[in-house]
Amino acid sequence: MQRPSILVTGASGALGSLVVRALGDGTARVIPGSRTPAPDDGRRIDFDDPASLRVGFAGIDRLLLVSTDELAVPGKREQQHRAAIEAAHRAGIGYVAYTSMPNPATSPAIFFAADHVATERMLAESRIPTGILRNGWYQENLLAYLPHIIADGSWFTAAGAGRIPHVAREDAARAAASLLQSAEPGIFDIAGPHPLTIEEIATAVETVLGRALRVVQVDSVRLAVELARQGVAASMIPMVVATEQNQHAGRFEIGPETTRRLIGRAPRPLHDFLRNYAEALLALVR
Repeated sequence: MQRPSILVTGASGALGSLVVRALGDGTARVIPGSRTPAPDDGRRIDFDDPASLRVGFAGIDRLLLVSTDELAVPGKREQQHRAAIEAAHRAGIGYVAYTSMPNPATSPAIFFAADHVATERMLAESRIPTGILRNGWYQENLLAYLPHIIADGSWFTAAGAGRIPHVAREDAARAAASLLQSAEPGIFDIAGPHPLTIEEIATAVETVLGRALRVVQVDSVRLAVELARQGVAASMIPMVVATEQNQHAGRFEIGPETTRRLIGRAPRPLHDFLRNYAEALLALVR
């Protein structure tokens, strides 16, 4: 039987590169796709360039559509995804896996949730068999702001008792690779092993890193002020605030069962992330 050809968009990015590596067992012909592919290694895929999609999708059996990072211009990401889906349909691609988010239709706090709702709808309307990967927030996202919190010693939060199951990016990549190999259609929640409150994450930080954190419940306005005071990048603050609003509403509380089935083991716990990234997490501690 001929090996299926699988194109991974965003293959030079953090997730896409891990998916390419996870698919490297030889059971499929894996083609990395990016706006600037390495010479003789992959195809040029630019969602803003229809010609690149027409040429790049030719002869492809299965596609991983990694949601783009175009968030600055409202509607731009939806437009890019529409172009990719229409090009996939014209190319006769037989299966698309798409990286979405948990509960997009009921997560109004997340300013890009509507893009995922629209893309999931477009995929359904395309009639292409589709696997929707509703990826939880990556453990690695914490590197953008947790070091500042650890250095300050206080974790100001608007999440209340809401829980979030941070997932290792590598586990999300392995789940995507599994779907691309099986071409299983459906909606798949991708999560870490345990949904945790901010209090529980703070306890894990103290256990693993030896740094006690005082958790202070505040409203979203105060949270933004405190994050700025702690030195978190201004571009990151709206995302943290929106995440905690969504967490407070319980919209991230998904389980690990599907992830465990797809990757063949339990998802990696947050404690492992804290140990593996201890140096980076403690970099601002004086």
